[in-house]
Amino acid sequence: MTVRNLTSIEAYGLMQTTLKSMLIDVRTDREWQENGIVILDNQHNILLLSWKILPDMMQNPSFVEEMSIKINDYHTHLFFLCRSGIRSFEAANFVTNRGYLNCYNIVDGFLGSDYGKGWKNNNLPWQAL
Repeated sequence: MTVRNLTSIEAYGLMQTTLKSMLIDVRTDREWQENGIVILDNQHNILLLSWKILPDMMQNPSFVEEMSIKINDYHTHLFFLCRSGIRSFEAANFVTNRGYLNCYNIVDGFLGSDYGKGWKNNNLPWQAL
């Protein structure tokens, strides 16, 4: 399986029609505090789980373990989000290589990238912490 890239608008639309889905926000604690987090309705789960750990931005050694505690069904549709789509792609690819079958990377991230304005700037549901 390969990771599928979607814009934030495409991902939000697909999450609305996919019952078994989870958004995994892989940004750092600091980014959640400074920029806010995604909010979704009660049918969709959100997992805040850093892919890289500050201060040196090394890969979180317990990422898969923490994720698998929350998500034990390998068929769940997983939507990975970071600031601009780079770390989320790394995390989605890593998880795909461990057997999860439906992984998506939100290529414009939370704040935007060359692929689009991003979750927050597209006025998709979010809140400040």
